[in-house]
Amino acid sequence: MDFNTFLLIVLLILLTILMLMISIINKKIKILIQALEDTTEEIIDEERDIVVLNDEKYFYYVLNIIKSAEREIDIIMFSMFRCKQTEELLNALIEARKRGVMVRIILNKEVESNKEAKNYLASERISVKYSKTRVHNKLVIVDDIVVVGSHNWTDSGLFENKESSIAIRDKKVLKEEKEYFEALWERL
Repeated sequence: MDFNTFLLIVLLILLTILMLMISIINKKIKILIQALEDTTEEIIDEERDIVVLNDEKYFYYVLNIIKSAEREIDIIMFSMFRCKQTEELLNALIEARKRGVMVRIILNKEVESNKEAKNYLASERISVKYSKTRVHNKLVIVDDIVVVGSHNWTDSGLFENKESSIAIRDKKVLKEEKEYFEALWERL
């Protein structure tokens, strides 16, 4: 086999790999676009504004409301792991704080992975406390929206596991969850 034939074979292999990668990326982009569209269209109760957030829809919805937060963000999370998948959420919290949004987070001290997330957020002047008792909550309150369900802020919790959460815009629910958060925060 001469050099030109060898070079042609290598180029064909590289072209095939490139086409495969483009195909995979296109599929991922379509999934992400569909997830974004789904999170904006799934209001199931117009009066209360309830949105179902299954699987990865949670990530995009929560990221969006954090980015648009104006007043405050309160979070209680059983597991918050600093990884590729959650980095965007953590950075959105940091940007919100820089915009003047009050951000407070309560984490479970027993979960080892919470330490890195806590240290990272605290280094960016976000108030993070460990609960004195075990918390298993997955609660996010952004301004007047309450998000509650099964999603931990981990790579598996956001994109691998089958998870289900809901977002609710309801004054009674907001009051109840804010009081719950405040009572826990004040005891820490």
